[in-house]
Parts: sequence; structure tokens; C-alpha cells
Amino acid sequence: MSLNFFSCSQEKYNAQLKGDTMGTFYIIEVVSVPKKLKIKNIEKEVKDTLLKANKILSNWDKNSEISKINKFSKTTPIKISDELNEVFETAYKINVKTNGFFDITLDPVIELWGFGYKSNQIQKVPTERQIKNTLSLVGQRSLLNINYEKYEIRKKNKDLKINLSSIGKGFGIDLIGRKLDQLGVKNYLINIGGDILTKGHNKKKESWIIGIENPNLDVKLIKEIVNITNKGLATSGDYKNFFTENGKRYSHIINPKTGKPITHKTKSVTVIHDNSMKADGWATAFLALGRVDGLKIAEKEKIAVLFIDKIDDKLIKFKSNQFVNFKQN
Repeated sequence: MSLNFFSCSQEKYNAQLKGDTMGTFYIIEVVSVPKKLKIKNIEKEVKDTLLKANKILSNWDKNSEISKINKFSKTTPIKISDELNEVFETAYKINVKTNGFFDITLDPVIELWGFGYKSNQIQKVPTERQIKNTLSLVGQRSLLNINYEKYEIRKKNKDLKINLSSIGKGFGIDLIGRKLDQLGVKNYLINIGGDILTKGHNKKKESWIIGIENPNLDVKLIKEIVNITNKGLATSGDYKNFFTENGKRYSHIINPKTGKPITHKTKSVTVIHDNSMKADGWATAFLALGRVDGLKIAEKEKIAVLFIDKIDDKLIKFKSNQFVNFKQN
């Protein structure tokens, strides 16, 4: 972790924390922090929170809570932490509202296509039979029983595996936000790999200004700029993680209904929501759905979302009514 310290006044200061986590980078800006809150203490609390998040949510950590659940090959109840209970509850709601296009039990299919977290991944197109057989292990509502009151889950199929990469990073960000709130930091921006949580104001005492990346990485331009505060923001795209076989491109975003990578025109989705976990989960769900069906659900659920579609080799933006409220003037 590196630390940039910017003096603000006699009583308050601004600072920036940087480092690596969850297979990506993080940048945390804190603004107008009272001098009595030592930056070294904030730095330590952030580190500890990141370690805690990984120990619960990370599929890459073989000893994390979710990895232990995946290794548990029985259909008896499993006790889970408060944090995992909260993640599962949000994942369930998004699953229901998207008619299953967001599904945390998709792990075996993700692995089948070579987009998983195992070190010996081979990216190749599986056979139809392989896809069909693997899809029998997918079904968040039908194959996973969750008792939120008892903090318990039960696999209906002992081979069920859970992948939290579509929502875990967002929740990790929220945990850091809660820790900063507890410490008394009132103005901050947390950025982990492009997923964001904002609180209060920036150094100019204004809402935080966020640039949304152009899905065409050859053009280093910001595609959209928004002003947000006390909100989470997440972008999900199909333009960074993919492989090509026989001239055809296969995205890491899998349609849970077909067990195959998405083929629609939507290249990226950005969601602004109450927190980073909801923004993260919904962004993945909307990318799996695509703009045509996704925008209908967004309007029904009053979710702020920006779809960027590739139509006739041009990138076209489509916004829900709620998203327009955050557009920078």
C-alpha cells in the first residue's frame, strides 16, 4: 500500500491510499479528515478490512469462507457469516428480478469455458453435451436453500459451486465504506478495479466526478461523465476478458440460460445504485441480459443504468430515466 498525503488546513487533511487487492488495484481518496484521525490508523483499518473481505468472499483464496463452502460436498446445512448472508440476500433479489440472468451458482459453467479462478484454466469452446451436463448444476433458487434468519445455506446438489466474482468486489468496497464511516471519515471515494463508492464531497466541496470508460480500448476516451455522492457505481463490460477460437470471439459474460457467452450488441453496462454491491451485481445482470431486455427491467425497478451498444461499428449510448439525473451538466 502506498500513501499520498495532501495537507488541507490546520485542522483537516486530504490523503490518498493505493494498493493491490482482489486481483486488481485500489485507490481510496479521503477528504477533509480531522487531524485527530491519524492517516496511519485509517490505512491499517483499510488493510484489515480488505483482508477480511478476501477471507470471506474470494474464490481465489482456497481458505476463504466461500471456498470452504464450495469444497463441502454434502447436502446438510452450512453456517455462514453475517457478511455472506447479506451478499446472498442481495444476489437472491437480483436473481428474482432478472428471472435468473444473475446467478451465483454459475461457477461450473464459468470454469468449463476457462474463465474461472483455477490456475490451470484452458479457454476453449466446450461441446453441447458438456454445456448441458454442466448447466444441471446451475440454479440459484432451485439448488440453493438459504435461511437468512438462521444464517444457514444448504446445497440441494452436493456438487453445487458458488462464484461471487460478480458481486463480491462491490461488497468489499461497501465494507471499507462502513469502516470509514465508523472512523468518522465523512468524505471519500473508494475505487477497486473501477467499481466505486462515494460519500460526501471531493476536494472542491462538490459531488464526485466519475468518468466512464469507452468500451473501445483503442480509443483512450471517457465515454460519459457523471456526478455522484453517497452512491455506488459499477461498470461491467465484455471487452477485456475474452478469447477467440476459429475467428469467433467468446466473452467471459455467460448467459445462465444457455450456458454460453453473450452474443448481443451490448458492450458495457454502468449502474449507479445505493451501494457498490448492488451496483456491481446489477451491472453484471444487465450485461448478461443485454440492453433490450435490461432497459425494461431497469425502468421497472427505477435503476440508474447506462448501456453502451455496438451497432453498425458505432458505440451508441442508451440511458434509463434515472441515469439522466447523474449526468454532468
